[in-house]
Amino acid sequence: MLAETTAGSRASPRPARAAAAQPATIREVTGIDAASRREAQEHIEEHALGEAARIERLSRIREFVLGAQDGLLVPLGVVTGMAAAQPGRAAILVAGLAEAVAGSIAMGGGSYLASEAEEGLYAAEIADEGLEVEEHPEREVAELALVLEHEGLPRESAEQVAQGLAANPNVFLRTKVQKELGLSPDVGGAAGGDALVVGLTYLGSAVIPLWPYALFSVGVALPISLVCTLVALFLLGVAKGKVARQQIVRAGMQVLTIGAISAGVGFAIGHAVTAIVG
Repeated sequence: MLAETTAGSRASPRPARAAAAQPATIREVTGIDAASRREAQEHIEEHALGEAARIERLSRIREFVLGAQDGLLVPLGVVTGMAAAQPGRAAILVAGLAEAVAGSIAMGGGSYLASEAEEGLYAAEIADEGLEVEEHPEREVAELALVLEHEGLPRESAEQVAQGLAANPNVFLRTKVQKELGLSPDVGGAAGGDALVVGLTYLGSAVIPLWPYALFSVGVALPISLVCTLVALFLLGVAKGKVARQQIVRAGMQVLTIGAISAGVGFAIGHAVTAIVG
C-alpha cells in the first residue's frame, strides 16, 4: 500500500518492475456514448481476451527454456564426461538415461514446489489485503486515492475514482491488489502446468545428446552428440529470442556458448578423473 509503504510498512512481495512506457497524451473524454461502449465490448471479446490467453501461453517460455536447456546440458555433460573416461557404450547409455529420468522428475517436482510456494505467498497477500479492506474501509479508499494521485490523477479525480470503485467490494479489492501489490487477482493454478512443461521438456531434450550412443561406437557417437546438442541449443536460443522479441542470433549464441562450456567442462573432468584413478 502506498500510504503505508511510504511510512515504512510491508513491501510488495514481488520485485520492482521496470517502469512502463509513458502513454501518449489522450484527449479529454467527457462521456461514453452507446457506440463507443459497443465498440469497446467488441474489442474485449474479439481481441483483448484472446490476447490475454495468448500471452499466458507464451509466458510458459520460461518453463520451456528451463526444461529444454537443462535437458540438453546436464545429460550432455554426463555422457561427454563418461566418454572421456571410455567406460564402454552401455555404461554411458545407462548413466545418461538414469540421469535423464531422474533429472526430469527432479526438475518437474522442483518447479511444482516453487510455483506452489509462490502462489501460496501471493494468495496470502491478497487475503491480507481483503481483510484490511473489511476492517479499515475508509483508510483503504484513501490509500487507493493516493495511489491514483501518485500515478497522475488530480486529487479530486483520484478520490472520486476510489470512492466509485469502493461501491463494489470485488472490483475495489481487485484494483487494490493490482495497484498496490503488483499482483494479478486471478493468481494461482499454474503450478501443475509449470511442472509438466519443465519435466516433459527436460526428458524430451535429453534424447538429443543420448541417441548417438545407442547407434554408434563411443568414438563416433561423441562428436555426433556434441554437434546435435549444440545445434539444438542454438535453435533453442533462437526460439527464446523470437518469443521474447530479442535479437535472435545473439540469443542463439548465448545459449550455444553455455552449452559449449558445459561440454568442455564435462570432457575435461572425465579426462582428469581417468588420469588420476587410472
